Amino acid sequence: MKALFRKPLFIIFVLAVIFAGVGIYFYSSSNRKSSYEFATVKKGDISQEVSVTGRVKAAEAVDLAFERSGKVTKINVGVGSKVTAGQILATLDNSDLAAQVSQARASLAVQKANLDALVRGTRPEEIQIAETTVTNAQKSLTDYQTSLTNVKNKAESDLNSIYAGIKDILSDAYVKADDAVNKQIDDLFNNDSSADPVLTFYTGSQSGADAEWKRRLAGLELAQLKTEIDSLPGDKAGLDDSLAKAENHLKVIQDFLNALSLAVNESVGLTSTTVANYKYYVNTGRTNVTTAIASINTKEQAIVTQKSTNQSNITTAENAVNTAKNSLVAAQDQLLLKRAGSTQEQISAQSAQVQSAQANLESYQAQLSKTVIVSPINGLVTRQDVKVGQIVAPNTAMISVMSAGQFEIEANVSENEIAKVSLGDLVNMTLDALGPNEKFVGRIIEIDPAETIVSGVIYYKVTSVFNNEDPKIKSSMTVNLDIQTEKKENVLILPYYVVKGANDSKYVRVLENGKEKEKIIKTGLEGETMIEIIEGLKEGDEVIASN
Repeated sequence: MKALFRKPLFIIFVLAVIFAGVGIYFYSSSNRKSSYEFATVKKGDISQEVSVTGRVKAAEAVDLAFERSGKVTKINVGVGSKVTAGQILATLDNSDLAAQVSQARASLAVQKANLDALVRGTRPEEIQIAETTVTNAQKSLTDYQTSLTNVKNKAESDLNSIYAGIKDILSDAYVKADDAVNKQIDDLFNNDSSADPVLTFYTGSQSGADAEWKRRLAGLELAQLKTEIDSLPGDKAGLDDSLAKAENHLKVIQDFLNALSLAVNESVGLTSTTVANYKYYVNTGRTNVTTAIASINTKEQAIVTQKSTNQSNITTAENAVNTAKNSLVAAQDQLLLKRAGSTQEQISAQSAQVQSAQANLESYQAQLSKTVIVSPINGLVTRQDVKVGQIVAPNTAMISVMSAGQFEIEANVSENEIAKVSLGDLVNMTLDALGPNEKFVGRIIEIDPAETIVSGVIYYKVTSVFNNEDPKIKSSMTVNLDIQTEKKENVLILPYYVVKGANDSKYVRVLENGKEKEKIIKTGLEGETMIEIIEGLKEGDEVIASN
């Protein structure tokens, strides 16, 4: 009974502890969140400014120089001359650049005319010209095709004429060879037409045996030549082969006669008269065979030459036909193009040509502008150290002009920020002597290219002027300058101090589920108190400012 009473009390105790823990958690979370201060991401305008302190000074000379070297051809001012902004003070020899500018301007005009023609479309006269071109091209093709046919026919005829004389040449060669083998040297052999011819004299050396077996070979070659002549083929390839074979037969016979000549020279026991007669017979035979071989060679060379000539003439005629075909196709394409008119792609391409020509002209004009010294301000010439005909180096001060305004402001900008500043940048200014409520506006007119070292730190001098003069401004007054180098409107911004990190590793602290967390972001333009948020946050997000 006592145990049953205690069990409900225990359950109630446990539930009380749980509720107390939950209450403590929510109370702690509420207190923890309330202990933070937050900054909200919002849209706004942001300006990047370079803030420096300068000093009012009396107007000084602006030193001017040519941006390139050259010979001075014209000087328009002297010391004391009043000048206006944009006035040309001196000029270098720029005839070559002026010519290039003129040429570029003419090229631009041509490209614009071409664009106008494309936009306007093809005129009927242009279509008529294109049709005439097609007609002429077709006629030329027909003429060249006829010429090709004639060339081929003539080539065949000329070659047939040469082949027609082959049988006569081979027959003549056989007659000469037969005379040499079977008649001229008949007295030098016994059984000369048999398979075992024998010399009628003794040599006492190998030359006799060589002559005897080569006589047998000569008889076989002569018989083979006769057979081939009696059955000459009718095709040109066969006739070429017959000429080559005949030449080989004659060379074997020629070799036999050479061997026989050696045998006669080495003969033993013959009278000098007999030896002389034998030599005459052999030499007569050799001369005849050599003449026959030469005739065959001449015919072969004539065939080769004629084939080469024919091929060259045919190739030339075929090339002419192909060229005529290409010309006809090109003329037909051009006619189709004329009839179709201009496409948007053609107009766009020609527009690009116009832009390219415009850019080319501007490039030459920019180079031409470097050959003149132009006053950047209204003022008075205080120095002029250049003469006509003088050769000058680039960026060497030649003329100085005093500003027409009463005062200028000089200030030093650190090397870390000088790259942000450009000529013409707007400058908001206050003067210590006149208080923060007296505000002035000006512009940057000069940036010194050379550094100025102050206490070991590198600075660059910038010069600005007031847009409006004020009699309260005095020389040597201290000026606070905010140089507006860039501005963006309606972008996400946060106070500069809530963003942590450096370079590309930027983050902010946010509260998620009661826990503090670092969130990586990407920033852009940095103002004096605000910074642009590019990625990582959206409008309305809260980030921890302090705790």
